[in-house]
Amino acid sequence: MERERLQEWKEALLKEVKELRAKLAPLEMELKVKEEKLAAIERLLRLEAHPIEAISLLENRTVRAPSNTKKVADVAYEVLRKVGTPLYYRELCEKISQTGFEIHGKDPATNLIAHIGNDSRFDRVKRGTYALKEWKIRKQNVGRKRKRRGRNV
Repeated sequence: MERERLQEWKEALLKEVKELRAKLAPLEMELKVKEEKLAAIERLLRLEAHPIEAISLLENRTVRAPSNTKKVADVAYEVLRKVGTPLYYRELCEKISQTGFEIHGKDPATNLIAHIGNDSRFDRVKRGTYALKEWKIRKQNVGRKRKRRGRNV
């Protein structure tokens, strides 16, 4: 007899949970919509706070970075200098992103190589590993070209 009552109580609770979940789904959707509206209003308020800049951006249809923004190579230099040891380019990219600086592009780590590869402040000391030239670290078989065997035609 006691088991039957517990079973009935369980079924009643399961039914209530199912009903509450059915009520919850539309509320979650409504909450998501409201949060998106709030985010849009916040973006509008930020534009409102700087109307001259916003108008010039709308007129030119191009987004210009402020002139005081740092370049990728400059940030990479600062990070390497702070760390004090050579870093693999993906690790360097991760440390740069931890500073809050964003490297744009499909693959930011590869883009980082493009920025520091030809910069005279950096040395490639191993494959994919970069150091500051001022550290004067000996390169370890970097970019060693293989001998090509000639073909007898």
